[in-house]
Amino acid sequence: MELDILKENLAHGLSIVSRAVASRAANPILEHVLLSTEENALRLAATDLELAITCVVEARQVRAHGSAAVQAKRFADFIGTVMEQELHLAYDPEAALLRVQTSATQARFKSMDPDEFPPLPVPDMQDGVEMDPETLRDVIEQVVFAAAKEEARPVLTGVSLRVRDGEMRFAATDGFRLAVRRVATEAQLPAWDVILPARTLRELDRILARTEAPVRMTLLEDRRQMAFRSGPVDVLSQLIEGKYPDYDPLIPTSYNTRIVVSRDLFLNACKQAQLFTRERFNEAVRLEVEPGTDAPGVLRVTAQDEELGDTTITLPAVVEGQEMVIGFNVRFLREALEAMPTADVAMELIAPASPAVLRPIGQDDYLHIIMPMQLPG
Repeated sequence: MELDILKENLAHGLSIVSRAVASRAANPILEHVLLSTEENALRLAATDLELAITCVVEARQVRAHGSAAVQAKRFADFIGTVMEQELHLAYDPEAALLRVQTSATQARFKSMDPDEFPPLPVPDMQDGVEMDPETLRDVIEQVVFAAAKEEARPVLTGVSLRVRDGEMRFAATDGFRLAVRRVATEAQLPAWDVILPARTLRELDRILARTEAPVRMTLLEDRRQMAFRSGPVDVLSQLIEGKYPDYDPLIPTSYNTRIVVSRDLFLNACKQAQLFTRERFNEAVRLEVEPGTDAPGVLRVTAQDEELGDTTITLPAVVEGQEMVIGFNVRFLREALEAMPTADVAMELIAPASPAVLRPIGQDDYLHIIMPMQLPG
């Protein structure tokens, strides 16, 4: 392998694929990035066997075709320090050395046999669905934060993706909250019912932030993998095995109290209240809802702690139904509100011991459910 390449192109590719490099892997090859030449291009690949990312970047000139596997972090760190833009890369398979040369610098990296790198399939993306990258980013940011962080129940660390009758439904829950986002699609897809690792979607979100190319996604059923392609980048992810909980019965179909309030005011109140809560006490806040008669209704957000002090924030709200006092984890409220893109949000309540539903006013394809907390006293 021998080629000339611009530093910025190589650094860009390394920054994308390095997110899939394993750290402290039992197999050292997983700590490497695979470099492979194509016609006037260089393909970079990394995998930890659960997530694989490949990226094709333009080369100035490919002088000889081949592959090399180089330790990813050290190589990326070195390329980041190079001042010159013109790089010459050459791999000597006999010595297992990758040489990097500029007008001022020469370095040699001890490399592993590229044939030891796990084979990565090139998925056929024809049988799949195309999504606008901004839409998929919105989906990820509205859902993935609700997935469980602990692995006591592995299926809850992922995001459920169900495809039925022209609709894709993404959902995540950690047992205390549930986020559901629906996306209509005209693609003729078979029924999908899979669990995507939350980590995969987080990495995909970072990649999509740097591109405007459409995203194609397809299910490789024989390998239990989901493949995503956006421009020159492929993301291949193992699916989480297991059955996702049936969350439809958890979604309330009625309410006794409905509040419509400014999203920004409610979010700011939650941020203020969180300063007077502690994580070991579940960051509890009290919401008091009062309907108005001659004046608009009121939503009060109260937090108090014997050591920290207390605060009460009063917000104007349109309140329909009966008054109510209910407790929530304020972090769950804040994170749900941060995922709401509209000026106003609605909160639907049944009773102090029943789950609440949050909806962005003007966006009918997203909802968030939060389980209440028992208030002291």
